[in-house]
Amino acid sequence: MLLKEIEDVVENFIRPQLKLHGGDIRVNSVIGKTVRITLTGNCHGCPSAQITTEEIVESILKEKLGDSIDKVILVNQVDDELLAFAKKLLNGGE
Repeated sequence: MLLKEIEDVVENFIRPQLKLHGGDIRVNSVIGKTVRITLTGNCHGCPSAQITTEEIVESILKEKLGDSIDKVILVNQVDDELLAFAKKLLNGGE
């Protein structure tokens, strides 16, 4: 039942905000009061994805569902090799 409520909040309040930036969201699982999500589209791999998770997804879910939600975890599915390459570029090739 909680999953259905979460999906309703995502569909009506969170997804529209993400779509404004070409992004989307997938709810991967709900275990207890913890929700695991993946951001997709333009939000996938975005440097601000963690901020989006905390300030948009988690805050709206807590606002709408109260104590039913403890935390939202972003499942970051960026390839480790790609991440290492990006860090190297950001550090000036060092």
